Amino acid sequence: MLDDLRRSTEAGFDDQESAEAGFTLPESAQPERKFLGMTAVERMFLVLFLFMNVLILGLALLLATGRIVL
Repeated sequence: MLDDLRRSTEAGFDDQESAEAGFTLPESAQPERKFLGMTAVERMFLVLFLFMNVLILGLALLLATGRIVL
C-alpha cells in the first residue's frame, strides 16, 4: 500500500490532468522559461554586448570613411 502511494507521488500530474483538476503551480514554483538555453539575465547581457559591438564598429567605420571627424 505504501509502495503504491510512493509511486503515485513520483509519477506526478500531467499538465492536462492538473489543469482539469484546478491545480496550478504558483508563479514562483513554475519552471523558468529559457530561450537558446539562456536565462533572462544571460540574454540581457548578450544583447548589451551586441549593442556595444555594433556601436563601436559603426563609429570606427564612420571614422575610417571620413564621414565624421573627432
